[in-house]
Amino acid sequence: MKLNSLFAVALVLGAVALTMRSQTAQTKPAALVPKIAVIQMRQAMLATQEGQAAGKAMQAKYAPKRAALEKEDAAIVALDEQLKKGAATMSAEARQKLQDEIARRKKNLERDIQDLDDEQQAEDNRISQEITGKLGEVIDKAAKANGYTVVMDASAPLLWASEGSNITPEIIKSYDAAHPVK
Repeated sequence: MKLNSLFAVALVLGAVALTMRSQTAQTKPAALVPKIAVIQMRQAMLATQEGQAAGKAMQAKYAPKRAALEKEDAAIVALDEQLKKGAATMSAEARQKLQDEIARRKKNLERDIQDLDDEQQAEDNRISQEITGKLGEVIDKAAKANGYTVVMDASAPLLWASEGSNITPEIIKSYDAAHPVK
């Protein structure tokens, strides 16, 4: 019986010691609660004053070139119709000459369209990179100021985000304030 009492006292003292140790043990700091924001980068780039000005400038620069190419396309279509209508009455030599001219002009038009597309794409990429760099600085400042742990682009695989996490309008305003159009 004395052994049982001793065992019971030891068990109680062990439990008390274990309880005190767990209460005095340092607790881990609470894990950082993530604060996530979402931005629509392409929309933000296009909606900034600088992005809008660049879009208008590109439109002004490339619209006349596109119009000239459309005019050439219409001329080729007219020649093609002329060939179809007059094929029966044209000499073989005249028909061949017209077919060669149509083929040459189509080939040149395709090349010119591709060159214009490449030029326009290169300029769009250059402008996008320039604005993205500036936008990155604005996003960095906004993220730090608002305590965001992550800022994601909405065009990335994103399954769901609350509208309150979308910071696109705030970033556009901050960008325009930091980089006004001259």
